[in-house]
Amino acid sequence: MFRPLAVNIGFRYARSRRSFISFVTGLALAGLALSVAVLVFVQAVVAGFEREMNDRVLAMVPHVTLAGNAPMLDFAAVVDRIRGVDGVVGVSPVVQGAGLLRHGERLAGVGLTGVDPESYPAVSRVFEFVQGGVGVDLPAGGFHVIIGAGIAERLGVVVGDEISVVLPATTATPLGVLARQKKLVVSGILDTRSVLDRSSAFLHRADAARLFRLGSGVHGFEVAVERPLQAEAVRARIRRALVDDWHALGLPALWDSSWVDTFGNLHTAIQTTKNMLFLLLSLLVAVAAFNLVSSLVMIVNERRGDIAILRTMGGRSILVVGVFAVVGSVIALVGVGVGIVGGLGLGIVAEAGFPWLEQLLGTELMGEYLITTLPVDFALADVVRVAGTALALGLVATLLPAWRAARLSPAEVLQHE
Repeated sequence: MFRPLAVNIGFRYARSRRSFISFVTGLALAGLALSVAVLVFVQAVVAGFEREMNDRVLAMVPHVTLAGNAPMLDFAAVVDRIRGVDGVVGVSPVVQGAGLLRHGERLAGVGLTGVDPESYPAVSRVFEFVQGGVGVDLPAGGFHVIIGAGIAERLGVVVGDEISVVLPATTATPLGVLARQKKLVVSGILDTRSVLDRSSAFLHRADAARLFRLGSGVHGFEVAVERPLQAEAVRARIRRALVDDWHALGLPALWDSSWVDTFGNLHTAIQTTKNMLFLLLSLLVAVAAFNLVSSLVMIVNERRGDIAILRTMGGRSILVVGVFAVVGSVIALVGVGVGIVGGLGLGIVAEAGFPWLEQLLGTELMGEYLITTLPVDFALADVVRVAGTALALGLVATLLPAWRAARLSPAEVLQHE
């Protein structure tokens, strides 16, 4: 197969087996491969955390929350209107309030959320993290409650125990004005490894409405959207769609929020961390790429005679530049290829071996976090970006040696050969 002369000569030089030159070139190639592997692995880990956030955090919290300034009794039309908004995949009416849970002498302040067991799973996957008990099947009228693991630990309770909830509202009795209280049965414990474990309690919406004396009313709605990253746009569409119904219900004030208001900083921090790590580790790739300069300079010095003969036979400077550009490109391509394969392998081994490492050390390295394993996600865009950056830096590193080779004087070189 025909190949340009520069490519043919360049491949021959790149495959040279002269001991010392090959050793130095091998070190440069190994350094480039190692730096690329580290960059691919780190990007995959950060992408894994981002994936876990989208799959778990954003799957547990409502993407959009809506509430009025007073309880809503006739809310069926509002639910239908929200469901009809483009991008909405789930909506559930909720009752929300604050309370103080008590077990013996132990107390824990919580946010109480009354939910419909039928519609709430379409909004949140939080009940998938219930350990034991009836789970999402909260029976109406039984005043069963699902509490977070942190709350259960603070109160010292397990599934089946009875606790009391004390509400901010008061009740006038013959003994005086007393805080309203109600007995609840712990039917499940949430173990999400997030802030929800320390602050949230869930019960049936009908029971919550009785606690807060709403009758059959609700405080608001929680909404799930098809694409969580577009929650703000869907939130605006919902608000526009509800204007007429909201005023018809006599609720002039509409309060709405999205997950961006509460967890947006976390998402931004992950993106910023990913970009900063890419920038910093790209400097490591740059150092490794410019190690190619020393290898190519040594190859140029070794091939001075060949260059001079090539020039005296009519070879132009651009041909010499092309020869050593091919040499540098071959080394860079091999280094980047080996690095990408190494990074992929490192990620696979690290993800699979993380539980084994925890067993070996006898501790949970990420036991306090929502994500308990080492998440790795190899995004094609990240791999392409790493490969493109490394190849570009490698090609830039070939320019100086190639330019130096092209400037060699054939007469001067042959005089000393």
